[in-house]
Amino acid sequence: MLLRESLEEIDDFRVKRCRKFELADIFLLVLFGLLSGIKDIEHIAEWAEEAEESIKGLVKFEFGPPSADTILRVFRNVNADKIEKVFIKWAHGIYEKVKIEPDRTIVAIDGKTMCGSNKVTGAKGIHIVSAWADELSLILGQVKTDEKSNEITAIPELLELIDIRGMIITIDAMGCQKKICEKIKEKKADYVLSLKGNQSTTHEAVKDFFSMDEKELAKYGVIKSEKECNPDHGRIENRQYYLCTNLSWLENKDEWPGLKAVAMAREERTVNGKTSTDIRFFLTSLDNIELVKKSIRLHWGIENRLHWCLDMTFNEDYKRHRKDHSPENMTVMRRLALNILRQAEKPENKKQDSLSKRTIWFRENRQFRQTVLRLL
Repeated sequence: MLLRESLEEIDDFRVKRCRKFELADIFLLVLFGLLSGIKDIEHIAEWAEEAEESIKGLVKFEFGPPSADTILRVFRNVNADKIEKVFIKWAHGIYEKVKIEPDRTIVAIDGKTMCGSNKVTGAKGIHIVSAWADELSLILGQVKTDEKSNEITAIPELLELIDIRGMIITIDAMGCQKKICEKIKEKKADYVLSLKGNQSTTHEAVKDFFSMDEKELAKYGVIKSEKECNPDHGRIENRQYYLCTNLSWLENKDEWPGLKAVAMAREERTVNGKTSTDIRFFLTSLDNIELVKKSIRLHWGIENRLHWCLDMTFNEDYKRHRKDHSPENMTVMRRLALNILRQAEKPENKKQDSLSKRTIWFRENRQFRQTVLRLL
């Protein structure tokens, strides 16, 4: 079990003669509880008492399972940075097995606030910045920051932790910073960054440029790609993408490391006869409109298929772990559990599939449980 081996490398803060439970076994117990659909440490400790016989081959508890207090003390005191490194090492190993060749992996970076982790009433909880590969359904890494505004400093830290060579990094407007572009190019990757008013000079210049009519845009070699679709319930969407690689008109283009093009995405949506228009602008180190289109579309997977699922499957926003390292360590374990559930191949005889179904299968389906264990 490679995950166990990585966990065993973490220094144990406890006095050796007083240890009844190995550190790795405590973390694995919490992981197995999350995989079984148990959402917090107190209930995982209760579940372990009832499921002791069925988990004997997975964890080693000579004196019976640990209490909730023991688990919480471990989660408060083990340095979260060490658990994050174990997570990133495991995720990279999975990535090497499932990455799609020759397509380039698109990785969205965005943050999520743990609402229940605030220590003072009315204060904000910790903010976790994650790297999400939507096509692979895989979280590649995460770092903690105390405020959403600190994403600007957290993103380079996350980029430093993971191997992003050859990847395409997508970030919303808060991460549209020259130093972040520099870090991405330094790590031999490309970027598609959302451009808004926080970069007012560049934003206004790009906005003014794309306000020209299409004949004028054609003089600059602007490429256009359009797609109309009718997803469901009578909704009609028309998506138009524009890419300009001729940046002679952009005065500060050299200030953005690796910049090759600017892009605009225009989406018209008609629902029940009412039409709304959304226009967004981007800076990119790519010159291929198909890759840019794909990157823009896949970026939203981090909200829909990661953040939303963490709340729905694990009730993350309602978890009230607050002391020391426990909030961040629990976020790592939830993301590890989500990664594992997503990567495991579903049983052949099962038609319906969802994360909640997979937690049930882990508890009740021996074939699926063995599939999951092989990922560890």
